[in-house]
Amino acid sequence: MAFERISKIKEMPDGAFVYAQADHSANRFRVVCSGCPELQNTPYRSSAGAILAASYHAEHDPNQKHVPTR
Repeated sequence: MAFERISKIKEMPDGAFVYAQADHSANRFRVVCSGCPELQNTPYRSSAGAILAASYHAEHDPNQKHVPTR
């Protein structure tokens, strides 16, 4: 019912912060970015997927164009 942070908080080159969250009771996972509010609407299937997407988003692809969600 409540999301909790499951990854380190990463800082992007533009100063935004990115981290992964999980709601284990509902089996829901997401990535939160202070610079991309729409990013948290993208669902992930596992905690590992959300953590990897957060890391990739912070370091390589700030526009989230090439991160698979399935």
